[in-house]
Amino acid sequence: MSYPPQPNQAQSPPYGPPQQSYGYPQQPQPYGQPAAPQPPFGQPQQPYGVPQPSQPYGRQPPPERPRRRGLKAVLIVLGTFLGLIALGAGFVVYHISTRPGPVDLGGENNNPYEKLAAAMTSALAAKDEEAFVKPFKSDELKAKQRGLFRNLVKIPWEQASWEPQFAAPLNGDMWVTFVHQIKGVDSKPVGETYNWRVEPGVGAPVITEVGGTKDLQGKASGNTFYPGPWDIYPDLAVETRDHLVVVSDKSQTAELQRDADILAQAAKDDLDAWKKSGPPPAAGRETARGYFIVLEKQREVYNRLYRGDGRENDSLEAGVNMPIPVHDPLSASKDKESGGSRIVMDTSLSRFTGPDWKNGVAEIGRHEMGHATVELLSTETVLVEGLQDTRMWVIEGFAEYLAFRGKEDLLKADAKATLQGYRFGGTLPESLGFYADAAKDRSANYSLSALAVQYLAQKYGEDKAFAFVAAHYANPKAYEQQITTATGLPPKQFQSDWAAWVRSYVPGVR
Repeated sequence: MSYPPQPNQAQSPPYGPPQQSYGYPQQPQPYGQPAAPQPPFGQPQQPYGVPQPSQPYGRQPPPERPRRRGLKAVLIVLGTFLGLIALGAGFVVYHISTRPGPVDLGGENNNPYEKLAAAMTSALAAKDEEAFVKPFKSDELKAKQRGLFRNLVKIPWEQASWEPQFAAPLNGDMWVTFVHQIKGVDSKPVGETYNWRVEPGVGAPVITEVGGTKDLQGKASGNTFYPGPWDIYPDLAVETRDHLVVVSDKSQTAELQRDADILAQAAKDDLDAWKKSGPPPAAGRETARGYFIVLEKQREVYNRLYRGDGRENDSLEAGVNMPIPVHDPLSASKDKESGGSRIVMDTSLSRFTGPDWKNGVAEIGRHEMGHATVELLSTETVLVEGLQDTRMWVIEGFAEYLAFRGKEDLLKADAKATLQGYRFGGTLPESLGFYADAAKDRSANYSLSALAVQYLAQKYGEDKAFAFVAAHYANPKAYEQQITTATGLPPKQFQSDWAAWVRSYVPGVR
């Protein structure tokens, strides 16, 4: 497909299919015990400082993707594809006939719109608020953009610019990408794409509306990483540490300041672990330089961050890492390449509110930053979760290994609690259905995956385990050879030996 597609057509937005994102489960209950009830989505969360019902310290449930799993996921993809074919022509006719406007980025008329984007780039660099809001028409829109400007100037940018991507000649819509690279975090520039409604002005175009690019249902697309926290929050609070930027709404500053140093130590732990045992960069890919985290206690906002009008709520998810593709419109590569990740954590849950909150924050921090550490090595674009070549036990097992690294007693205690009463079949968790709807099954998958990476590191050395993870992210189709390279065994023999070790390592597992 040519880059970029026209807005509102039945095509993927500038950054293509949604990138795989991996979430962190809420703390699970052991088998045989009822799970503590969770408040229905949409009900208010408990205020900060009010503890939730205590749950056992241990395994975390899964990732952030909407719950499109298994056969349901396949049917949705097929149905969507057929629906796009049927609706495409009619939608274009509707779009052209109902939304007149005079934007044109082609030929001799493109200069004013490129100048518009360049002027905003210069205004942010110069911290000139009046120049930044000048292109926006109404007082209400100017006020909103003042808030955006004041949020953006708080972030340590390596690079920040606006680039026009496309404008439809027969309407007033224009796609523009905020190309940015956070200093000490992103390895390469990434993008967040907006939809501006533009009309001619006296001497320069005027912006009358700002939002996300639209899908066929008229909703803001979840694939262009809009809205960021700087778009959502009226006043952004920012804490910066070595290799870490943590943000929240100003109303949640107390939580932000309380957790920042713990998360900074978690970041250091993960970076030090990879520096000690990870392989050197290969094929022009490097691991994460640092991490960007959003702390949010309102579930509705949590589900909206970087996801357009929001995604289906996964009540088992406590945090999520979202890789963002490199902004490189001229690239001809078919491989996915991420320039950085964005992590969002739900601070209303027990890891942040319970009596052992310091360990809870550190654990989820090391887990999510573990995902971000190696995500930049990934080359596979995942269209349907569970049907990818990259094995979920490797993805979640590595992140959980880092969560418990150096705390083997906690790993073992967590596995014992999580797998109590579980029917262990001696096999590694399957990718399809890994993020089960039942908390006990999802937690078991996390625990067994962590034990798989723990076994690799304990028996063959952490350097062999990390080299296996890096190789698998880079070329997931070579899984069998990668297992053999790491262990000297064929995959079935490795699995059999690991299963015997699990039964001896975790009391009660048979």
